[in-house]
Amino acid sequence: MKKLISFLSLVVIVSVTACSDQPAQKEVIVVPATPVIVPVTPVIIEKDPPAKSTTISVDKNGVKVETKKIDVNVKKQ
Repeated sequence: MKKLISFLSLVVIVSVTACSDQPAQKEVIVVPATPVIVPVTPVIIEKDPPAKSTTISVDKNGVKVETKKIDVNVKKQ
């Protein structure tokens, strides 16, 4: 019984010393948040689409769809 009481008292003493508040010195770097404003310029596309790039035909056999390839280039100013 004495061994159990001494063991429990030892555990309590160790846990109290381990959990005591010790001042921790930490280095903190504060970086101010500055808003970065990026001007947004609109993208202008100056190419007209070709006439009738997509053709849809419906007849008794079914639906037939024909498309043509369109070249699109986006340039930043």
